[in-house]
Amino acid sequence: MSELRADDPRRLGEYRLSRRLGQGGQGVVFLGHSPAGAQVAIKLLHASVSKDADVRRRFLGEVEAVRRVAAFCTAQLLDADLDGDRPYLVSEYVEGPSLGEHVVARGPRLGGSLDRLAIGTATALGAIHRAGVVHRDLKPGNVLLSLDGPRVIDFGVSRLMDAAATTTRSPIGTPAYLSPERINGEPAGPAADMWAWGLTVAYTASGRHAYMADTYQEILARILYGRPDLRGLSGRLREIVEACLARDPRDRPDAEETLRALLGQDAGTGDVLPSGAQAATPDERPPTTAPSTSPDETPATFPEGMSAVAAGSASATFPERTPATVVGKARRGWLVAVAGVVVVVAGVVFWLRGAQDPGPADARNGTADQGATPTHATTGEPPPGNPTVPPLDGVWTGSAEHPTAGRIFPVELRLRADGGSTMRWGADLHCSGRLTPTRSAVVFALGQVTGKACHAGTVRVVPSDDPNRFSVKVTRSDDGAVMYAGQVSRAS
Repeated sequence: MSELRADDPRRLGEYRLSRRLGQGGQGVVFLGHSPAGAQVAIKLLHASVSKDADVRRRFLGEVEAVRRVAAFCTAQLLDADLDGDRPYLVSEYVEGPSLGEHVVARGPRLGGSLDRLAIGTATALGAIHRAGVVHRDLKPGNVLLSLDGPRVIDFGVSRLMDAAATTTRSPIGTPAYLSPERINGEPAGPAADMWAWGLTVAYTASGRHAYMADTYQEILARILYGRPDLRGLSGRLREIVEACLARDPRDRPDAEETLRALLGQDAGTGDVLPSGAQAATPDERPPTTAPSTSPDETPATFPEGMSAVAAGSASATFPERTPATVVGKARRGWLVAVAGVVVVVAGVVFWLRGAQDPGPADARNGTADQGATPTHATTGEPPPGNPTVPPLDGVWTGSAEHPTAGRIFPVELRLRADGGSTMRWGADLHCSGRLTPTRSAVVFALGQVTGKACHAGTVRVVPSDDPNRFSVKVTRSDDGAVMYAGQVSRAS
């Protein structure tokens, strides 16, 4: 982090810039602040990219896909502006060094620390791939080590850079982490990310790139024809990394199968991403100063002296099958996961026009007043005095800001016409609660809350001109003070 330079902007849109966080081939990253003062990371893209109207149009679609990435071990995209002369992306600010910086300063990671890194990055790739996004530039520099565990950043951004470089035949990405198919000019799919994941874990274990050479050309040749240096890896973790470094992308396990192997879970045992995010959490974390915005989740624990991967090694094995069938089954499992796993978003919305005061409700236990009409809040049937409430049924995702704590965090909401509406929020969406309709069509009691330092309250919604986008306001159940507010969008 360094001071702003004389030619650096001081503002981008509504965001105030205060420091430089870094610079790379895609642009310059700044520490920014929202109008309420929350810290965010802002990537100002290079002007050469912004002048390409076709690239910008294509990247708008990529931005929408990136917004759908669930908040498990990732830094979520919060905002984007590609229309002006200075296009930029706004994401969660993750305080902590990159994995590359950490290894250089403190050496390789071992034991449980290495396992948590492997689990956290595999969890992030699982979330990224579920949204139909490919990272394309996973490496130690794009993994940040926060108090909540590893966070993968910059996913999806390199697609823009590839589009901008269509006049060249050179692959875009860090040479030592390019997969064979990318070197050969083939499309980069999720399997290319798993190759980079294996090399990232290998680097973390040894402090050396698995494919080292003096020149760019030699590195590419070793990737195509040589063997990786996997010193520092042993046992089950080494086997999993080797499976991800199969030369044929069809022979590599996908992210969720890899994560299940790391955790020792069998297929069909439920959503693996929340388990991965929990297991990636460090064992010791300082208490939060803002419980309602950065609540902690009890970290996963393993027998003393045993790492996460070792603890699950008895069952953390790929079934006996050829590498090709590994991928075939993994792809089918991935499709099932995409169809069945929609994580619930915390952010509910305040209707400024015609919203009535919520009826009596016990927000702490989620019990609404007997006179409540649940169908009003979920189906959109017009309640008395408010004939234009739009249908709210569906899954909504977005982010919320806590002005006092200066934090922005993801939220996810599922509203169901048949009842059972729920909400998740906080780091890795580990807070969860039940949303119970009140007498107002746009007010919910947030109760039955689980998660460390996660609190009950009242959720109000404010529809915008776009029926698939709402504002969010969450208040405490005791004094009615606003805790956090934001926006959510309905998943397509």
